[in-house]
Amino acid sequence: MNSIFQYCPLQYHYNSALGEVLNVGLLVLFPDQQKVAFVFPEKLNRLRAAYPNSVAERTLKAFFRGIEGKVLALNRQPEIFHDYKNRPLDFINDEILIRDASALQFGEIKTSILYTDDLQHIIKQLKHLYLSCYDLEEVADKKHTEEYLIKEYRKKIISGDEQIFATRKVEENKQIGEYIFPFAWQNGTYNIVSPVSLDLKHPEAIIKKATLNFGKFTLLQKYADEHNAKFDVLLAEPKQKGLAQKYDEATKILERVPCVKLWAEDQLEEYSRHTLEALVY
Repeated sequence: MNSIFQYCPLQYHYNSALGEVLNVGLLVLFPDQQKVAFVFPEKLNRLRAAYPNSVAERTLKAFFRGIEGKVLALNRQPEIFHDYKNRPLDFINDEILIRDASALQFGEIKTSILYTDDLQHIIKQLKHLYLSCYDLEEVADKKHTEEYLIKEYRKKIISGDEQIFATRKVEENKQIGEYIFPFAWQNGTYNIVSPVSLDLKHPEAIIKKATLNFGKFTLLQKYADEHNAKFDVLLAEPKQKGLAQKYDEATKILERVPCVKLWAEDQLEEYSRHTLEALVY
């Protein structure tokens, strides 16, 4: 007789009366191998977006960790599986279910023929089938923020000179009036690095942010004139389609300030090399 495996999704029931259910985990049973696995997404963006007033993410993850702990204990006691041979529902109810998690329920149990001895491969495929939406959303939601621009610039110039900050060839956290800029460096001109992320979802937000920065740099024009300075603005452009025109409008707003020089995201490598050539090479 061929070996089998069984699996069922862990479902979050936000509103049972309306049938609002979302898969948030997956339990996989291997009866003949006396193994059980439980997988769940590390990020729950989709759940937060669908049900913003639902149970806290921290609470759900506590339930997940509780199930995970039970699964680890069961895999250390394979003899328990003999008590539930051909009774997967009883196994789940008696050994897996978290009693105080009323909104979390296991769905329909499905059975399939074991098609490979690589159990991890099966688990990985099932996780992709039931939970890949969380991974896709995480990639889609990953915006290029000011922090991203700072991190990338720092990484690139350190790769050219590991001591560039220790020797203060590049200053950090340069304060000018009420504003703080992450980096500044001197090569005849005083170059003050200012990251501005326009990786936003709404066209009006892109223009508003560009206008606010236009005002800031206009106020700092006097400082630039007095200190032979310019502001090297590292820009992150919007990833969402259809916003290219608004991004172009935003760059034109920023370019109107004499002390500003724009460096687009795809020029970050060039700007980092420009810094290193001036200070190191």
